[in-house]
Amino acid sequence: MRRLRTGILIAAWVASGATAKDLPGVDETTKTIRVNLYDEPKTLDPQLAADTVATMILGHVGEGLARLDPAGKPVPAQAESWQVKDATHYVFTLRKDAQWSDGKPVVAADFLHGWTRALDPELASESAFLLFAVKNARAIKAGTMPKTALAVKAVDERTLEVELERPTEYFLRLLNLSVYYPARRDAPKAHVGNGPFVIAAWEHDKSMTLRKNERYWNKDEIAVEVLDFPMLLRDKTAEFHMFREGKLALVWSLSKELLPEVAAAGLPMRKYNYGSVSFFQFNVRRPLFAEKHLRKAFQLALNREEFVGMVHGIPGSKPIYGIVPEYMPGVTKRYGEEFPLAFPDAQVDAAKAELELAKKALKLDKLPPIQLLASDTDDMRRDAAYFAKYFKEKLGLELVPEHQSFKTRLQRSERGEFDLVLSGWGPDYLDAMTFADLHTSWNENNNSGWSSKDYDGAIERAMRATDAKTRLEAIAAAERILVEEAPVIPYLQSFRVYVQDPRVVGVVRRTVGADPDFYYAKFAGPVAKK
Repeated sequence: MRRLRTGILIAAWVASGATAKDLPGVDETTKTIRVNLYDEPKTLDPQLAADTVATMILGHVGEGLARLDPAGKPVPAQAESWQVKDATHYVFTLRKDAQWSDGKPVVAADFLHGWTRALDPELASESAFLLFAVKNARAIKAGTMPKTALAVKAVDERTLEVELERPTEYFLRLLNLSVYYPARRDAPKAHVGNGPFVIAAWEHDKSMTLRKNERYWNKDEIAVEVLDFPMLLRDKTAEFHMFREGKLALVWSLSKELLPEVAAAGLPMRKYNYGSVSFFQFNVRRPLFAEKHLRKAFQLALNREEFVGMVHGIPGSKPIYGIVPEYMPGVTKRYGEEFPLAFPDAQVDAAKAELELAKKALKLDKLPPIQLLASDTDDMRRDAAYFAKYFKEKLGLELVPEHQSFKTRLQRSERGEFDLVLSGWGPDYLDAMTFADLHTSWNENNNSGWSSKDYDGAIERAMRATDAKTRLEAIAAAERILVEEAPVIPYLQSFRVYVQDPRVVGVVRRTVGADPDFYYAKFAGPVAKK
């Protein structure tokens, strides 16, 4: 069946003008796959990284105690096994052949060092909150306990004992995150990692090349020898055309505008739940958006259905009204089924009333132009232009789009250098909490400057809960507070569609984790001619 299907796929490639001879995006002789880098990662420090590009790279050059299999299940990685003594006590046994790429063994103390390093208040890791499942981690990050108080013990070189703050059913899934990676206690040369690949070359803002790590414990099962990112294209149309020319093995995602061209070329499109939530984020530190009535005006006026259907246009994507996407697990069903949250779109008259209240409170006859910060990709330029036109027509507001690189947009957001930013969040693990705790006062990814004791309290209750129903009810209560206060306005939960060279199989597109993931990629071999 696979050979027949591949034969059908290759016919589309031939029809589109591509041949095996001019497809360097896939080189079966050298076992090379070439993919667009898409953007420059903000950092590749595992304890600091938080963006999607860094997550993808780190998922290939580093590894935690566990990694995710193609179905998203945590499986042994640097740890060959683990024992769950009770709901809060885990014992991990590291592999004898776990090594760093320079040949030094990976030992239990490297994990202890990596985790305590991430929690060091001076490092200011925005991913440190992901370690709060471990006992005393939050107090260490807050500076009220020393790093030595972390309830993690390197018993010997191969044994790591971990005590959790409270039962955390998704704890093993967290171990795939880079903040849980080990860290060297010495000062190794640049780009020393412990994953299936190593960084062989990196020209910032241009390209990167990864090669198989010959010291990796599972190297014989890694089919790809070279994972090459020879270009950095933020424009999806340009990326797709490079794919059509055979210079890339796949595209990260297709925009709505490209779908007719892909269909006309006969190229099979693939679809998956990207998992992210897109939202407006206001800078409430600025007087304009400290005014709740103005935030509510945006929230009520927004037409999510129109945006998702007419502008975004990707099959599977949906409007969203709260911060937690519907696909997250609930008590017995999906979260969205058990805790539905929606309200009418495009309440323009109510929005105008809120806008008048905002003007009165701000003592302004007319609001000044509002900076709309966004990434400089082609789809974000399209989205920002739509929103600027929409709010001008509906509310008379002047939004001025300002486009920056992904890296710069993140830095500007973190520093609070924006009025309004088109932002988003992808799940770190498959649980509603990965979205819910994003807007707590202690989460360093909360760039709006907004905080609420009631919101924090609801999340605290969820963290203390010992049963799923109580925990998710507390998260749903927090979500309703977020909707009422509107420091962020969610509008989109995303699917992605993409195309891929049929000679490569096993590439995993993920809702959670490194995406795309080439760990399980294989070469299908040449297609027999008919």
